[in-house]
Amino acid sequence: MAIIVENILKGYAKLKKSLKGFKFLDICLLCFWLVFSNAWAADYSSIGVLHPPVVVSVEQQKISVFFLKNNLKSRVEGMHVANAEIFVFPMNFGQPELKYVWKVEGEQIVSVFFYDWKSQNRSGKSMYVLTRSRLLNDVFDGATYSTMELPIIKDGDKLSVSFFPGESGDPYLHSCNEGWDLVTGKAVQCGYKDADSIKKYFSSLDS
Repeated sequence: MAIIVENILKGYAKLKKSLKGFKFLDICLLCFWLVFSNAWAADYSSIGVLHPPVVVSVEQQKISVFFLKNNLKSRVEGMHVANAEIFVFPMNFGQPELKYVWKVEGEQIVSVFFYDWKSQNRSGKSMYVLTRSRLLNDVFDGATYSTMELPIIKDGDKLSVSFFPGESGDPYLHSCNEGWDLVTGKAVQCGYKDADSIKKYFSSLDS
């Protein structure tokens, strides 16, 4: 990973120098898409993109969020390996730095969306990552959906997203199953499998 990050920063520096007339957002996204989808695909086949990059903005500060997939997960034995990892990259003209945020356990990222909480007991903007995974065992056949919250933190002129492992989160948004209950023979529906339904649920809590 250290070698990959080093090459990312070199590519970023070259692009920033040669494309001064372009908007910084275009430069940043172009740099990372070149790295992770085409430019070094042959050399770094162990890393892929689980979801397109997302831009987080608060006032004048912006950061890019990247979801890097571990393509070698199926080859690792004897230890747990997450399906992907989340990184952030500041969108300014200072020293470029790719920072690790947290892991993604789901097999697929269904949606990445934002919600700005207004209530007094819970104010602030958060980014949410909705994942979907295949679920097949002796009692269930279908899929499971989970929503991960990453609060957006603004500290002076710095912007970041964070994950707090100690917080359990909303139980309704974790392991929300949809499919077939093999014990009862009944179909099971998940009410929180897309961004719209989850935002409506947040609105009901926030009102």
